[in-house]
Amino acid sequence: MPYIAKKAARIRGASFASEFRHGSTCYTPRMDLRTWFASLPKFGRGAFSLFAIVAVLTLVLADQPIAQRLLLTPHAVLEGAVWQPLTAIFLYPDQSAGLLIGTLLIQWFVGSELEFFWGLRRYLLLVLGCAIAGHLASMFVAWLVPVAGHVTVGGATPADLAALTAFAVVFGRRPLRFFGALPLSGRGLAWLIIGLTIVPPLLRGAPWPVAIPWIVAVALAALVTTQPWRSLRNAGKMGLRRKRKSNHLRVVRPDPQAKGPRRGGTQLN
Repeated sequence: MPYIAKKAARIRGASFASEFRHGSTCYTPRMDLRTWFASLPKFGRGAFSLFAIVAVLTLVLADQPIAQRLLLTPHAVLEGAVWQPLTAIFLYPDQSAGLLIGTLLIQWFVGSELEFFWGLRRYLLLVLGCAIAGHLASMFVAWLVPVAGHVTVGGATPADLAALTAFAVVFGRRPLRFFGALPLSGRGLAWLIIGLTIVPPLLRGAPWPVAIPWIVAVALAALVTTQPWRSLRNAGKMGLRRKRKSNHLRVVRPDPQAKGPRRGGTQLN
């Protein structure tokens, strides 16, 4: 024991963690705070701007009367509040302000990766476009089912889910660990978070129209990132190429009355 204490005293700025396994002692150095912050991924400019705008507007306006004019209520849009499908992206309702933490994590660890891969403009176009499309889908459903037109929705959740869906497509094979323990692929982790975002609120009794922008944003992001029409178009081109290659081949049978030595078989021109 005196040797162990003497050994620990020599290590400056390190924590002493003793663990006796088969008679041996293990020392675990303490991670410097700067090193820990340096190991975190870089926050993309577009992803950070999106989160910052949502955070500021939610903290300042969520409990104010003007928030009802900025959040999406499909019935109000049909009566002339045409700005709500856009403004509702940047403002969470007062009772949902805690979702800002999810937006921070998704935009930091998922959105920034996509922004560095695609570029700022393409990334923001994807997530904001999918979110607006989800809100427009809510208006369409409210037109078909009038009771859905009185449900107020808002927040960056559709944009977050669109980012997660794109991450599942682009970085689907990347190995990750959920909470540092459960090994998952990028696709598996993204779909797990998407499921935990959509299903539990509905099970807790949330009105079903709130999930319409989420589901539409996920579907549209998957459609845009996978682009299945390209594979169909390429398949059609391959078939046309094969057909063209086979058209210039024809069987020429030898003329039995032709003079000269006979050649057996057929000729391909």
